[in-house]
Amino acid sequence: MRFPYLQVGPRDFAPIIPLSIFGKRGWLGMEAYIDSGASFSIFGIERAELLGISYQTGRLFRATVGDGGLIEVFIHSLRVCLGEREFPADIGFSKQLGIGFNLLGRRSFFDRFKICFDDGKKFVELHE
Repeated sequence: MRFPYLQVGPRDFAPIIPLSIFGKRGWLGMEAYIDSGASFSIFGIERAELLGISYQTGRLFRATVGDGGLIEVFIHSLRVCLGEREFPADIGFSKQLGIGFNLLGRRSFFDRFKICFDDGKKFVELHE
């Protein structure tokens, strides 16, 4: 699967890709930044609310963020659809995410796909 980077500024592009997550209200499409430095995928709590998930019922994990601080993340095992592939994934939700976009981390994604970034040509490829 190949995804073009999304433009996030006048001259800035990022590996933000579309995916869908299945919740109590069905499938919800969203986007996430592929972050090789993130252990878990982390989404804002508004996404959990749209999915009909009580985010705090998940397994509590304290994630270290860029400034060395900790945020509370509640991990849920959910069905995910990426391209034409559907599979279970650990997805975390946090009200402290605070970066303005969702993160697609290593667990459940980097162990399933070989992920190749091409910053020069502004695309990312995922191979099973």
